[in-house]
Amino acid sequence: MNSPIRRKPLISVLSPVYGCMPCLGELVAQVREALDKAGLEWELILVDDRGPDEPWSLISELARADHRVRGIRLARNHGQHLAIWAGLEAARGEWTAVLDCDLQDDPAVIPCLLEIAQEGNVDAVIVERGRWRDNAFRRLAAQMFFRMVRALGGMRIENTGNFGLYSRRMVDVLLRFGEQEVFLPMMVGLTGLKTHKFPCDRAQRAAGRSAYSLLALMRLSAAVIIRFSDRPLKISVFVGFAFSILSVLVSVVLVIAWLQGLFTVPGWTSTMLSLWFLSGLIMATLGIQGFYLGRVFSEVKARPRILVEETTFARSTQATPGHAAPEHAVSEPAVLEDHASPAAP
Repeated sequence: MNSPIRRKPLISVLSPVYGCMPCLGELVAQVREALDKAGLEWELILVDDRGPDEPWSLISELARADHRVRGIRLARNHGQHLAIWAGLEAARGEWTAVLDCDLQDDPAVIPCLLEIAQEGNVDAVIVERGRWRDNAFRRLAAQMFFRMVRALGGMRIENTGNFGLYSRRMVDVLLRFGEQEVFLPMMVGLTGLKTHKFPCDRAQRAAGRSAYSLLALMRLSAAVIIRFSDRPLKISVFVGFAFSILSVLVSVVLVIAWLQGLFTVPGWTSTMLSLWFLSGLIMATLGIQGFYLGRVFSEVKARPRILVEETTFARSTQATPGHAAPEHAVSEPAVLEDHASPAAP
């Protein structure tokens, strides 16, 4: 990209922090180098999602050393995407860049994303992961995750994550979503605003390791599908109708066979197999409905979805919809049900 950026807006760089405390200093240094070199005004929002390494002391130290670094400490572990939402609510920039804290997402790409967004007049430039540096099992697990979401969720988020640049309008629309649980890639698509994909290879993870095994990714895909799609319910209806039609056909065949004297002794084995199979199908269908009912139960309780314990900056005394009360006003987080949202694979 050789053409200059037309304007120099404030860029909010947002990173949820969990399990990568050793690379926070390098993350700040890379953001500073990339955006200062491009002549951009910026702020870096580090959201402490209460990781096991307790990074808040380091985040506070980094904020004291550079006023452009801002820290948010959540009252408990909320999950990556609710941590992102806490950062979005605090972001002041005309554009907001979201990236992982483990340096797999290169901050040097942000000026390029801004240029693409301004030239293309789009509300988001989402980085499409190119060549992965993870092992073969990790790549296979991620591919299975994307395929399950596409098949049962009806939305394509293949080979993309959270890394991208989002306009002020996009951020404001995202913050209007009132769900207790959020998932950034899916919700960006639900806004209907114009987006653009930008391919970029991922770097090696600088610290920590992925917490997502194949089983964890399967659980994540199931959670995402249930939260954002009713396709499993529709599939269960079609399966029920299909078996009803099949049972009618089988009944006709059995009656004809009985009239012809082909059956002299009732078939105990076939009866028991049919009973167990259809009972399992009914229980599975009820289980799917139970998952959706559980999501409804979580939503109607209308508890604050994000609880902030403290920040390194002054916060407004007016709470944002769906957000907890002002700084230090944490209402017994220990008794709240855990609504930890998923992380992108």
